[in-house]
Amino acid sequence: MLKIKQHIILFLGLLIIPFFVVAQEDIASSEELIIEQRQINFDTFFFEALQQKAIGNFDKAIFALEECNNLELDNMAVLFEFSKNYYEQNKYTEAEFYAMKALEIEPDNLYLLEHLKEINLKQNDIDGAVKALNFIILQKPELESELIFIYLRGGKIEDAKRVIKKLDDENNLPESYNSLKQSLLQTKKIPQKRIPSNNELLPSKLDQLKKSYITKSNYETLKQILDREYKTKRFLELEKDSKNAIELYPTQAFVYLMHGTALNNLRKNQDAIDTLNLGIEFVIDDKQLEANFMEQLSLAYKSLGKNKTATSYYNKMLELKNK
Repeated sequence: MLKIKQHIILFLGLLIIPFFVVAQEDIASSEELIIEQRQINFDTFFFEALQQKAIGNFDKAIFALEECNNLELDNMAVLFEFSKNYYEQNKYTEAEFYAMKALEIEPDNLYLLEHLKEINLKQNDIDGAVKALNFIILQKPELESELIFIYLRGGKIEDAKRVIKKLDDENNLPESYNSLKQSLLQTKKIPQKRIPSNNELLPSKLDQLKKSYITKSNYETLKQILDREYKTKRFLELEKDSKNAIELYPTQAFVYLMHGTALNNLRKNQDAIDTLNLGIEFVIDDKQLEANFMEQLSLAYKSLGKNKTATSYYNKMLELKNK
């Protein structure tokens, strides 16, 4: 009788085991399908976010990214895209938050560091921009010269001079910075007896304009001088020459714009606001010029920490450029 029971149990066991095996295979297969479907959903939402960002629908892009984040928490690519979309909406606090989260995952990512630098510059956070750029320089030393303009933008003239001297001593200062070096350092070197090269015999474009202005003394030449100083970042000269230009041509809006721009770059932001508000009264039927005034006013107020006013002027600039 016992043997019969044992045979029955063995028989039932043989019948049940395949069912367990099949059930386990079904569970494994089901889990694989769930994982696969989750990945498909993630990819769908992520590419939707990229498409919406490409056509300027940043809110929709962020919504799609939130779906991605629900499916896969703290994905570096998703965090980076969050930051980019908030940046495009001028929401720099949120943009910086997500950029920093992404950098926790990939601290040496050059694209992220460059993006963070731009966010900091938009907020006139000079120290933050310098910090981000220094991390970039560790990987790309040839970008060290960028520190010069960032320091100048923050009014840190001595720091800018320090970098110029360092790179010049190392023979790593790009030739395009020579005019800026002369403007900032204003050093007088003892002349040496040697035959100058052809390039040294040729005066710079700015020198030619200034020489021409001595003989012509007309507004168009002065305007070219100011524009050249602005384009070559010679803000100390631009501040002085544009101030003189205002005295000579007090109804020309452009000279006020140049003076305000120079003051902004030398961190004299309140003086810049006063100058720009005075000069904008002379803008007549020139949307581009008016937009430039709005941009400089936005930068000035941003530097003073008046973000609401800065945003208002920034939006006015966008409206004018779209007209």
